[in-house]
Order: sequence, then structure tokens, then C-alpha cells
Amino acid sequence: MKLFGPSRAKMPATRPASPTPAAGPLTTASQPLYLVSAAGAPNYGEELITRAWLDYLALRHPEREVWLDCPHPGRAAHLFRSTHPRLRTTDTLWELVRGGDGLDAEAAADRIGRLVRDLGSPWFDNGLLQLRKVGSIHLVGGPHLADQPGLVSAARAVHEAFGVRVIATGIDLPADLDAFAEVEPAETALDDAYLALALKRPLFDRRPTCDRVVLIEGDRAEWDDATITATIDGFAAGISPASVAFVEALAPEDHRFRGVARPDARFHPFGELWADGLPARAGQRWVASRAHVHLLAAAAGAMGFVVIGDGGEDDVANRRLLEQGTGWVPVAPGDVIRSEDASMDTSFPDKAKQFGARKRALADRLYPL
Repeated sequence: MKLFGPSRAKMPATRPASPTPAAGPLTTASQPLYLVSAAGAPNYGEELITRAWLDYLALRHPEREVWLDCPHPGRAAHLFRSTHPRLRTTDTLWELVRGGDGLDAEAAADRIGRLVRDLGSPWFDNGLLQLRKVGSIHLVGGPHLADQPGLVSAARAVHEAFGVRVIATGIDLPADLDAFAEVEPAETALDDAYLALALKRPLFDRRPTCDRVVLIEGDRAEWDDATITATIDGFAAGISPASVAFVEALAPEDHRFRGVARPDARFHPFGELWADGLPARAGQRWVASRAHVHLLAAAAGAMGFVVIGDGGEDDVANRRLLEQGTGWVPVAPGDVIRSEDASMDTSFPDKAKQFGARKRALADRLYPL
């Protein structure tokens, strides 16, 4: 269903299901909240989005237990320890989905539904019993769900078998969510990262930063070193090495092009971004390909170029940001650019705040007091 519109929801051999422990009834106000995201890699964009929702819930519902289901719950426990006071981390649904690798889509969905309803596996039973008790399952972020249809199947199974509310926020949500979940309408959906702009946690490093900054995805196998180096060399031409910095959003992959293009340039690793904020400010010039960094740097008032390839997740998101008005210059991998030609739309920082306010209003409707 559209949000606020009319409704339209290899593993060991199974064994007899464990009995459900006796428990008193849970009122809506006391039921745990359950978030599912791709956090924990760490990848700055996914971590930023997840932290924003956890920070929001810490403000809105600090008394409620919050579960985060993600691929790397151990790392997530450390990354998000300063967010919600009652946060717990698990990988129940991610492990459930991975257990069906090698099955076709229909068989994988059937397997997930059977385990959710009937239990029968010591690997998953405790986590699946917990899911029956939650007030809602929130699929966070959007695009990764297209690559993980099992997460959608699992949420549907919990909803259909036990009536648990399912919500999904973000961009590029799978169409089949409309049948059973509350989703943001595609025509007005905003990236969940905008929520971070409506919260109190500082996002930007206020220490002195370089005038020129580079962040190009190091995990794009189709982008060879020589091609990307040509773009970086043009951007940094005539600029002292001390004035150019490289930023890492996905560790360690995003160190790749610093190593081949400017090994002596200043480097901001993921851990520094996470602890101190993104080194973005007005007056800078960026060349970047990661969409969430494009969004935040433009929101900070930086000018830039955005490198867009052919059909990757960030390529799609970057085109959407251009449509939303960042004013950055789109370039292809290998284009020779000059930093003085970077641009921005001076209205975008205010527009980004407005988008953040819209996202915060949506969050308030999803999680009423």
C-alpha cells in the first residue's frame, strides 16, 4: 500500500518446531521496533541512513527496544553504540535469506515462508520468534532490496502469518512491496539520507579541509585505473598536493584511486568520516561518484562534478540528485575536467533542508507518539 493511502504483505534439515515461550500480551507502546538495513560493511551511505533512523527513534521512542537486522551485526553494534539507548543488533533475516542461496526465486520464497510460519531450525527459531513480537518491521533505505528479494519475502511472511505491520522507506523500492507494506509513493519518495539533515547530530567536519576533494568508487571493476586517473589528473592539474584530499566511503575499496593517482595526497578514511563528519564545506570543489557524498557535499554548499557510469546503483541515485537540483556537473568516467568548471545550485542547501523536513514529517507519521 502507498503510505497514508488505501491498502492495495542451504540449511540443516528441519525438525519439529520449538514451542513458543509463554509471554504476556504486548501493548503497542511496549512492542519492540525492528529495522532492516544493509548496514555494517561499513559503507558510509548505508551507515548514514541507518544511523539517522536510529537517532530519530532515540528522540521519538527512547523507551522502546529497537532491533537492527543487518549483514554485520557485530560491526553495527560498535558503529551505532551512540544512537538508541535500547539498540540490539542481529542478522536473523539476512542469514535466513542467505541460507537459500542456489534456490530459484519461488523455492527460496517458499522456504522462507515455511520457516517463518512453522520454525524448525535451530539456526533461526529464536530470531523468528522475536519477530512475532515486534510492533513493526521497517525496511530501510531502498535500492539494496532489489538485490535481496528474500528480505521482502520474509517481511511478507511475517506480516501474513502474524499481522506484523511492514513499512518501507527510501528510493527505488521493489514494486511487490505495495501489496502488503506501507511504502513511500515512488513519485514523491526521497532518499532516507535526507532524514540526517533534519536531526541534531553534526554531519560535517568543521576542521580546516582541503579545497579540492576526490571520492570515486573503488569497487567499480569496469572503471580501470587509467580512465579514472585521467579525470582526477585534470581535476587536480596545477594544484599543490597539499590542497587535494581523497575520501573513503567504502573501506578499503575507495583508497584505490588515491593509490594510483595521488599517493601522497591527504586521506580521510571511513573511520574519520564516521567520528568527525564529512570534510565538506562551501567554497570547495569536489569530484565524486558516490551518491550520498554527492548529496551531503552539495547540501554543505560545495561545488562539484559527479562521475556517472552506466546503470549502477549510484549512477541512478546521482541522476536523481541532479534532477533534485544539486547543480553539479555530470561527467563520464575518463572525461578530462578542470576544477574551475565545477558548479552548484546555490539554492540546493536550503532545498536539502526542506527535503529533510519532509522526511522528518514522514517519520513522525510512521512512528506516532
